[in-house]
Amino acid sequence: MPIVKTEKDRCVFCGDIPLVKIHNPQEYMMCLDSFMRMVLADRLEIVYQSCPLDKVIVDGKFYKQKLFHQFKCPACGCIYGMYVDAAQGGEIKMNDKVFIPEEY
Repeated sequence: MPIVKTEKDRCVFCGDIPLVKIHNPQEYMMCLDSFMRMVLADRLEIVYQSCPLDKVIVDGKFYKQKLFHQFKCPACGCIYGMYVDAAQGGEIKMNDKVFIPEEY
């Protein structure tokens, strides 16, 4: 059984990740850019992705209408999910565990 992490368990490396609603594609792209920079700096690791980060936008269009990326903080183990529906928005929130499609 996974240990459920809460906002108070976040560390200095991931504690500034905003847990927010995403209202439009521009906000999503800003969030995605921030997550990508954290991955490149080894402050987050990708643990699940519905498409590669560099393929989110292909020829000016979203890879799929619905996208989900999940990241884990290597320092404290907190898991963050970023979901977006290109037509309706999305959110960034903490997750209890890594998403494994075979479990559903």
